[in-house]
Amino acid sequence: NIVQGKKVQELENAFAQFCGTKYAVAVSSGTAALHASLYAIGIKEGDEVITTPFTFVATANSILMQNAMPVFVDIDPETYNIDPNKIKEKITSKTKAIIAVDLYGQIHDYTEIKKIANEHNIKIIEDACQSVGAELNGMKAGNFGDLAVFSLYATKNMMAGEGGIITTNNEEYATRIKQFRFHGKNDENKY
Repeated sequence: NIVQGKKVQELENAFAQFCGTKYAVAVSSGTAALHASLYAIGIKEGDEVITTPFTFVATANSILMQNAMPVFVDIDPETYNIDPNKIKEKITSKTKAIIAVDLYGQIHDYTEIKKIANEHNIKIIEDACQSVGAELNGMKAGNFGDLAVFSLYATKNMMAGEGGIITTNNEEYATRIKQFRFHGKNDENKY
């Protein structure tokens, strides 16, 4: 029941409903959520992923786990989140994604980052590990990227000791993440 069984499905459904997304997928940690999200959007060796250095090391480590290169962009000193004005100068032909961290419950500057991402055909992963329940313009954290990741680690604002959750409105990403968390199997309930 606790390993992708009924209780986990109940958690996923409740979390998706709480965030206002179509899908939520539970994994073992926030780091696993970041790693699975990068896998789901197709990040591979040689790709570059822009993020902030002002976050827990798991953000950069998950990029390295896909054999991609983290590219650091400084923060806005007012919000402590990645500074959208500095992102453009770091974009290259290898840039495939931005991991925007919602630090201290403050959602990143989604409007500006989304404009940049659309202009350069770059995916956004919202690292919402510290922002469960945070809102911006009537939308909850979990909706400000192609995927969003949450951590349930003991130091987070919603915790279960360990665990992570990924939210998305993209069925293909949700399916890829479910396969990734279960070693490529399509049906997690059949052993």
